[in-house]
Amino acid sequence: MKIRQFLFLGSFTLVFATAQAQVPREFHLQGSISMPSFRYTPQGKILDMIITGTNVAQLDQRNIRIDQFEMKTFRDGDAHQVQIIAQAPHCQVDVVSTIASDAGPMHLFTPTTNLYVQGIGFYFTQSNQFLRISNQVETRVIRSLLQSPLIKGGHTNAPAGPEQTLKIFAETCHYALLSHLVNYAGQVHVIDPQLDMTSARLDIQLTSNNAVQNILASDHVVMTTTNHGRATADTSFYSVTNGDGTVVLTGNAVWRNGDEEARASQFIYEGARHLLTGVGNVRVRWPNPSGKFNSNSTAMLVGASGYRELFGDFVTLQLPPTNGPIENMIARGNVIIVNQADKSRALAGQAVYDRPTDHFELTGNPVWRNDQMEVKGQVLSADLSNNTYRAQTGSQFKLKNSPTQTVLITSESLEYQTNLATFTEHVDARVFESGNLSDTLTCQLLKVRLVTNQIETVFARGQVAGETATNLAGLKKTISCDQITVHRSVATGLLKNIEAEGHVVLQEIASAPIAQNNKLSADAVTARFSAVTNQLEQAIADQNVVLEQIKAGHTIHATSSHAVYDAGPKDQVRLTGTPLAHTDAYAISEADFMIWKPKANKFQAFGQYIIVPLKRKVSQHL
Repeated sequence: MKIRQFLFLGSFTLVFATAQAQVPREFHLQGSISMPSFRYTPQGKILDMIITGTNVAQLDQRNIRIDQFEMKTFRDGDAHQVQIIAQAPHCQVDVVSTIASDAGPMHLFTPTTNLYVQGIGFYFTQSNQFLRISNQVETRVIRSLLQSPLIKGGHTNAPAGPEQTLKIFAETCHYALLSHLVNYAGQVHVIDPQLDMTSARLDIQLTSNNAVQNILASDHVVMTTTNHGRATADTSFYSVTNGDGTVVLTGNAVWRNGDEEARASQFIYEGARHLLTGVGNVRVRWPNPSGKFNSNSTAMLVGASGYRELFGDFVTLQLPPTNGPIENMIARGNVIIVNQADKSRALAGQAVYDRPTDHFELTGNPVWRNDQMEVKGQVLSADLSNNTYRAQTGSQFKLKNSPTQTVLITSESLEYQTNLATFTEHVDARVFESGNLSDTLTCQLLKVRLVTNQIETVFARGQVAGETATNLAGLKKTISCDQITVHRSVATGLLKNIEAEGHVVLQEIASAPIAQNNKLSADAVTARFSAVTNQLEQAIADQNVVLEQIKAGHTIHATSSHAVYDAGPKDQVRLTGTPLAHTDAYAISEADFMIWKPKANKFQAFGQYIIVPLKRKVSQHL
């Protein structure tokens, strides 16, 4: 911001010197006067200013009065280049103490009036070159004189042209010429084409050539911009660096624009780039976009109602060049994002948000959680234009699947879209019951469908391996295959069925001292579970079926094209499609079908079967 010749009244010093030298005591003069004053420079004596008036009257031994007072200053001593004009109906001068004052109006302006100052009542002391305008101070500056506009950016709703002005209103004004400091006090009101600011005090520091160096507004500062809302603070400091203006709001700083709000210990506004940066205890609040929240969705960072709030140590808001909401945000240091719609919370070291695409990216040990779910990763992102959420590089997904069950899934990356979570590379899923590990599953690709934040379907592919914890009977179950699909009832929390395909191998292993192992392998296996007990009711194996059992030191081995296991009272496996079986004692072939009783460890063959003893004595189990 630049104000050339903002105040000029240091020139009154020469008036006093002239009056003291030329007006002796008892002096009394009626009529027009003209008093030139000169300044001595290395180039010689040049014209500095001319004082004129209609009357000069001596009031007493030390005071004179000049009526219709006018003073003109000149550029480089050229009488044709007037710089500043000062006018007052009356001016009283104490020629002893060199003080000028009057209770009436005063006007300061340039010949083209692109700088204009007026007020009621003035007091000027030559000894310290201090001017006070007592009442109704108004300053107007054409923006072409400003070193930098208070709010700069090339976009404004104000009319273009020389009529654009900066206006300052106040009750009083103090100007210390030697220190180039101007103080406004009392209901200060600053009006710029893009800014309206009020405060109790306003201090302007000028340079030696009367250009504005900085502005400090204090005591209940309220700043309203044409396009960017309203800000309040205890103080507002404006400075110019490399031609660009910066406004610093300090102490209980608050910014509002419609439904958007930001609070901070301090705000820094860079008008040239439309940037508002909050420093210290920053809180930003803005409404959720409508029409994007699905109650059946995890809705990680979005909802149809309520507000989002962002907290951080440093937050930069990119404001639009014209009217409109925040365009994007960058937050750093202890970042917290809260969504009222889904009661979710995200923590990170840094967050980047793009408003037009509704896209978040969180880094710095980010974590997102709600009452049922928690997601971690080196990078968390949400692209809400297509409702897609991602966790990249070392993702971790934690879900409270039921009051007693928790699911923990780690992988290299996670993508969530429309209730479908997809985990890729080095996937490790673990299920905990009442805090104890019950099941594990590893694979290269895992897809989990969620309904109301609970798992409904699981699909795994690529080096699939699953395992249960050892139960009280000492049994552990394992499965390996190329891919597997698990269906679960969200209403009951129980398993419905499991479909495994490609090199399927299921084992039931008992640890010592039982040392039992049941093994089933096939190209495909389907298992169905009870909707009441959640126990296995039936299992169907197809193609290349192989059954193996090691029990009580005995081994059996059977093959077929198809096998059906019925649990419950039957507890048997029906083998069809060229079944073959052998035990330690015999081998059976050519049967139409076979029945195997796993607990009794015996076979029944039906049809024109062939039995071949493998030992001298055929087992009586036949």
